[in-house]
Amino acid sequence: MTMRPCVGFDAYFLEHPMTGMGQYATRLWQELLRRDDLDVRLLLPADAPASVHDLAGDRGVIPTVPGMSRMPAKLRKVWWEQFGVVSAAKRAGADLVHVPYFAAPLRKPVPFVITIHDAIPLVLKDYAGGRMTQAYTRLVGRAARGAQLILTDSRHAASDVSRNLGIPAERVVPILLAAGEEFTPAAGPEDETRIAGMRQRNRLLRPFVLNVGGFDRRKNLAALVEGYALARPDLNEDFDLVIVGSAHSDNHRLYPDIVPLIDRLGLSSSVRLTGFVTEQDKLDLYRSAAVFVYPSVYEGFGLNPLEAMACGTPVICSNRASLPEVVGAGGISIDPTPDEIAQALVAVLNDSDVQAHLRQRGLKQAATMNWEATAEQTVAAYQRVLQQAN
Repeated sequence: MTMRPCVGFDAYFLEHPMTGMGQYATRLWQELLRRDDLDVRLLLPADAPASVHDLAGDRGVIPTVPGMSRMPAKLRKVWWEQFGVVSAAKRAGADLVHVPYFAAPLRKPVPFVITIHDAIPLVLKDYAGGRMTQAYTRLVGRAARGAQLILTDSRHAASDVSRNLGIPAERVVPILLAAGEEFTPAAGPEDETRIAGMRQRNRLLRPFVLNVGGFDRRKNLAALVEGYALARPDLNEDFDLVIVGSAHSDNHRLYPDIVPLIDRLGLSSSVRLTGFVTEQDKLDLYRSAAVFVYPSVYEGFGLNPLEAMACGTPVICSNRASLPEVVGAGGISIDPTPDEIAQALVAVLNDSDVQAHLRQRGLKQAATMNWEATAEQTVAAYQRVLQQAN
């Protein structure tokens, strides 16, 4: 009987399930567990939260070296990446290790596959950070060059990673992600009752334009607010603008404050900044929005517009970076300037036929991507590396 290869899967970002990398790692791990052609082992710190140990079940492997619980958070992360994951991989007897984010040890006892979701710190100067952050980026960049294969979330990200890290294009493999299976249109009275309650709690009494995705500079929220202001006089009815989330730091260079702009444009009563919302409320916001607008200027993938399309919400999306790969014909792609955002808003919100057409196109596009296919292509990448190692 042929032995199944053992793949060690780095659990670090399973500790952060609300982040994009945490969602990717969690969904991919769950798909890998369903397969019978691999022996997958979750490589996890001993002090990982109970929720991560629960995800591991009997597949968890803890390193033999001392724990990290007393270390500062940043040092703990680097220690795990350089030493902990290596020790856990050895203990698991892994034939290959997958680190599902931009990090890896410099010294690799077995072949490594790394997922680099985007090249943001390499491409955008505002995101390069201070000297310590830049030193860390150089460290993980050097470690990535020693990996057998790099996975990315899109062809655009693959090109950026290859060019900026000097990795041959044949060693960088784009694999599209997917929305979670919970992202579907509302179905039946139970959903409608819950959505009505969510809208009442959040005082969303008028139809609304929605944005979900972040407050950092590349998300281009100022252009969205300005475009919304330009569109309002030409709309057939009043729409609020709902922006979900909040700034992750008080660094105004990276997270510019949009409240002064909202006030200057006289929009304080119609632009709603929700702050944090639950995953259920986020889903119900997608389902009840009149249109979802995503003017980001750089994404390695673009999960939020995909989630909106999967919920049957009309999508207006930037034509930059990877976003055309994700949205395709499922939405309206625009140059993310205030003028074009305004024109697209008027075209969609004033025409129910356009809205219906976009709903159908979006659902069709979202259906082309699913986590089973993502896992299938990821396993094919593992097999390619394992065959080269033999």
